[in-house]
Amino acid sequence: MTILNGYWNKWLNKRIPAAAQHQLNHKNIFIFPAKFGLLYLSLCVLLFLLGTNYQNNLMLLLCYFLCAIFLVNLLASYINFARIDLQIGKCPEVFVDDNLPIPLWLNANTNGGFTAHGVLHFKFQATKQNPTNGTKTRHSHTNTQIDADAFSNPINLSQKCLQRGKLTLPRVTVASFYPLGLYRCWTHLAFSHQITVFPKPLPCEIQLHMSEQNSAKKSAEIANEQSGHDDFSHLKTYQVGEPLNHVAWKQLAKGRGMVSKQFSAVGNHIGWLKLSTDYTLHNLSHPNHESATALETDLSKLCYQVIELSRKQQTFGLDLGSQCIAPNSGNGHRRACLEALANFPNGYN
Repeated sequence: MTILNGYWNKWLNKRIPAAAQHQLNHKNIFIFPAKFGLLYLSLCVLLFLLGTNYQNNLMLLLCYFLCAIFLVNLLASYINFARIDLQIGKCPEVFVDDNLPIPLWLNANTNGGFTAHGVLHFKFQATKQNPTNGTKTRHSHTNTQIDADAFSNPINLSQKCLQRGKLTLPRVTVASFYPLGLYRCWTHLAFSHQITVFPKPLPCEIQLHMSEQNSAKKSAEIANEQSGHDDFSHLKTYQVGEPLNHVAWKQLAKGRGMVSKQFSAVGNHIGWLKLSTDYTLHNLSHPNHESATALETDLSKLCYQVIELSRKQQTFGLDLGSQCIAPNSGNGHRRACLEALANFPNGYN
């Protein structure tokens, strides 16, 4: 079955490549009689046999009428399903053990045109996730059903994130039995949207280390010279582009013009976040249970410290061995540090 699944996934990737938006058509729609449809066909065959055996024209007429309905329903099912337009929305930040809500927008660009009808079934394919450490873990996904005639965008699918690192979303299976339940129309859509799962924050004491390396000292000295957010220093003329929360509004109310408050950072608050254990390349390439658990614990603690320092708007750097992020602050720096923790030990020498 593994070999067959490999060929099936390879064919799907060629037939329905990943994209940010999918408009259903004959290239990505599969259609086959449902269980009720197979029973319906069995009834038609039975009527045909009875009609020919007893030479009953009315029974044969009923059989042909039911077969005509069956064929017309084939076209109606396809036309209804081909009206679906799906695109993925922006996913929020997610940490290990969180349920990731994945927003899907259905027919958001139809502008009041023809839309699909009936009940639509959404679920993720039961695939295996490739986490950072190279192992594979099977995930279970919940099914979601909506009424295409009465729903509100976006449609949220949830997935339990058990591993840190890059998360490639599995294919989304969309199915419909409209209008009579004789046919099952379905598709397997892949979205080109990669999500980074950050380590689970583990509350701990914040530990900033002053680096002994020259480059690190130089970065720290530069960071010490930059204005921070700890202690009030002086007032100066407001420059376009400065944060509005630095504006001295009381001075403006007194008619003294736009001036901004400057803050000086405390030098000993600028340092580096480091792993508590010096991991070697061999330990990272062939981890045992204890070392793997210790590594995840260290990364979780660093994740908590990055979030807390960023919340306090403190300047700090991140040292993960060969990968170093210079001291800085702000949302961009926070995001870069969290991504480095999530993808560790990629790029480790």
